[in-house]
Parts: sequence; structure tokens; C-alpha cells
Amino acid sequence: MIILTFDSEQLNKIIQNAVRTVISENGPATVTPDDGKQLISRKEAAHLAGVCLATLDNKVKAGVLTKYRTGGIVRFKKSEVIDAFSQSILTKSAGRARAQKP
Repeated sequence: MIILTFDSEQLNKIIQNAVRTVISENGPATVTPDDGKQLISRKEAAHLAGVCLATLDNKVKAGVLTKYRTGGIVRFKKSEVIDAFSQSILTKSAGRARAQKP
């Protein structure tokens, strides 16, 4: 086993060089702008909302969330998923606050 010690400045330079190397080899990361129309898969939608697939399906059945079919594959608009689940989170927290009042 070999143990090396670095001061914070040396470690900082090593990390910076490693990051520069990765960026030069792979290019800068591209960010896809969200114009509100970005379509995501069912699995991505559930992950984004922090829920299981069944909960996502229940939102569709309740009419809270719209699913879109593209070539037989179900997709959701990212902005609509965020809106649908942010409303339910706000409703739940308001209900808890009312229930806790004496």
C-alpha cells in the first residue's frame, strides 16, 4: 500500500487538470433548453416526480396529467409533470397544516 499526501493547493491543481482533460476529450456538456414541450418517458416522469409508475398512471386516470403517444410509446411533457405533482405536494402540505391545528 502506498500512501501519498498532498496539500490542498496540490490537490486542487490535480483535480483541475483532471477536469480539463475530461472536458477536452469529451467536449463541454450540452444543455437542452426546456421550452415546456420536452417529452420524457414514463420512467423519467415518475423519477422526476419522485413517485412510482402506478402513481403516475393514477394521475393520468384522474385527468390531472396528460399522456402523449408517439409511435405507440407513452410520453409526458416535462413541464406538465412538474406542474401536476407540484400542485399535489402543495395540496398535501396544506391539508396537513389544517389537520394539525387544534
